[in-house]
Amino acid sequence: MYYDFSFTIPANTLKKTPVELEAKLTSGVIHRVEIGFPLGCAGLVYLAIRKGLHQVWPTNPEGNFNTDGYTITINEFYPLITAPYKLTLQGWNLDDTYPHTIEIRFALLPPEVLYPEETFIQAFKKLLARLRL
Repeated sequence: MYYDFSFTIPANTLKKTPVELEAKLTSGVIHRVEIGFPLGCAGLVYLAIRKGLHQVWPTNPEGNFNTDGYTITINEFYPLITAPYKLTLQGWNLDDTYPHTIEIRFALLPPEVLYPEETFIQAFKKLLARLRL
């Protein structure tokens, strides 16, 4: 599953009063995150991604993402297996003239795809059950 969110952050949005967008997802394991900052952001647009009160990306709570004309790609292993299946995008924009829209994408797979040892164990148990017959 692949989710894409366009997040527009108005000009003059301060860090102490960020705008938020709820990213509704589904159960699974987030294995890839992409954050696209188009040309023109000039390093003035910032993003942090949270799950409840906990900041997930970047991992350090005082950190944030910002760049210009670049897509940040994160290979991850973040289980999202208990409801609610949502993340909160928080953004602010120090540009005093223009709003900016960044693209945030999440790639999720079912846990059994990313936990091959569980699949192996389950298959092995089935084999043992058949051999006992």
